[in-house]
Amino acid sequence: MTDRIFGVIERSNHTSLLNPVERGLRPFVLSNDKGLKNGDFVEVEPHRREFVLIKNYGPCNLNAINEILITKKYNIPNIFSDKILKECKKFADFEETPRTNLTKLPFVTIDGDDSKDFDDAVYAKRTAEGFEIIVAIADVAFYVRPGSALDREAYKRGNSVYLPQTVVPMLPEILSNDLCSLNPGVKRPVIACFMSIDKKGKMLSYRFERATIKSTARLTYKEVEAAINGKFNDNTKKHFTTSIQPVYAAYFALEHARKARGTLEIEANEVKIKFDKKGNVIAIEKEKNLTSHKIIEEFMIAANVAAAKLLGKYKFPVMYRIHDKPLEEKLKELKPVLSTFKLKLPDYAAIKPVHLNKILEARTLSPGMDDLVLRLQCQAKYSPHNIGHFGLNLPEYAHFTSPIRRYSDLLIHRALLYALKMEKNAEAPAKMKVMEETGDHLCQTERRAINAEREITARYVSLYMKPLVGAKFEVKISGFSSAGIFVRLEQFAAEGLIPMRTLPYDHYLLINSNNMLKGKNTKLQLRLGETLTAVLTEATPLTGGLIFAYIPNKPLPKTKTKTKKGKRKT
Repeated sequence: MTDRIFGVIERSNHTSLLNPVERGLRPFVLSNDKGLKNGDFVEVEPHRREFVLIKNYGPCNLNAINEILITKKYNIPNIFSDKILKECKKFADFEETPRTNLTKLPFVTIDGDDSKDFDDAVYAKRTAEGFEIIVAIADVAFYVRPGSALDREAYKRGNSVYLPQTVVPMLPEILSNDLCSLNPGVKRPVIACFMSIDKKGKMLSYRFERATIKSTARLTYKEVEAAINGKFNDNTKKHFTTSIQPVYAAYFALEHARKARGTLEIEANEVKIKFDKKGNVIAIEKEKNLTSHKIIEEFMIAANVAAAKLLGKYKFPVMYRIHDKPLEEKLKELKPVLSTFKLKLPDYAAIKPVHLNKILEARTLSPGMDDLVLRLQCQAKYSPHNIGHFGLNLPEYAHFTSPIRRYSDLLIHRALLYALKMEKNAEAPAKMKVMEETGDHLCQTERRAINAEREITARYVSLYMKPLVGAKFEVKISGFSSAGIFVRLEQFAAEGLIPMRTLPYDHYLLINSNNMLKGKNTKLQLRLGETLTAVLTEATPLTGGLIFAYIPNKPLPKTKTKTKKGKRKT
């Protein structure tokens, strides 16, 4: 599949030119073009010295192209077989399983405005020591049994894939949007994580139980944010004292512990693409980082830590979420840059997130510090070999809180059922070799989902910006290469390129560990993180590409240019 190329046909003078959707690939002529029409979306693969047509999908708009690419290019399964759907009609009654009855407690779910599945609910109350917290997670393991067709399909998918216009779920809708969705006023089976923390957020105790809850309200991040700022609607006013206020107070304790622990503080830069009923992009908005987001994040992190701590006491392999510290070579490359700002890092063995936070705090000296630190990071992974989570500065961490959309979390739920004997004949976790292979597979499906989301989002952003070709924008330098300057349009979280050919004629050198571009004659200096004015010259929705042209903010010295005879003149 990696050799196959997807593209759109451009017919001219009885010739079919294929314009690939992949960035970096040049258009090429198809020799076997019988029946192809202008605008057809096709799939081809190399055979000997030419490309052979595999399939013609016919005239396509961007939405149709993306739908095809989801299953073909990214190889993401998006249809559940009849066998799986039949399995979903034969689920047992969850109330036949012994469970703790928590239906009297005022649990609430807090999610986005457009969320359809609610697999986590939270509860908190004050105690003499601090707070009791309960994180209730849908008991997906009750429905998805090891070895079933449903389980094999969930493993294959690895995770749900969240795309701008759709979600490709890991589990069928009857589970993700119904039986495993903690809808208000409905009894639902959960695995509950009970945690006791002191007033500074320190974990005093934890335990897990199979339970039943009945959520009292479906709240949104925006509603909760407004409520904690004193603005109520009927929904939040009713539940503020019993649910929102205690959860908010407990969050402050957890946040205190987070800051004392010293986690890596890199802000996410995400956007929300809005569509009309016809699928047209009508707006792109930068996601706000609300306190209500942080409440749920801290509660989920605490539950994930508790799961990892408990399972780490047993002798069987556990699927940890690990994040290694930056590579030593990368940190060495960073030293010359830091020295220019009189900054330095400790020896590699002693490096901690707090040291990188010091670099982030120097963004007033150089706006590129965020990008520098981000580029240092290793990829977070799934592995039974626990090395801790560097970014969160935690010695053990697992994903427990989203088994409805991550297979890794389902494995943790099954491990808890086995370890705590919460289910008769519970299957023991897999041996180390199998768990290693599973971790590698889940890393691959996660990367596949990230790539698909990133590339498809870029196409919609490019489509939205196409009418803005010719307009000027403030862009931030995010990187350099021989091709040009990579820039980011912060308001849309869009990535683009300023080709070298648009810069003033000069001989350019990359210096300071490739974090600065300097012109030999013009003395033009462009630094990572620097803000430039650039004009949008191309927007190509087919590839998601954006091309900008550099606009000097001040006159530059005249440089020598080549004449037709190869001489240089001023």
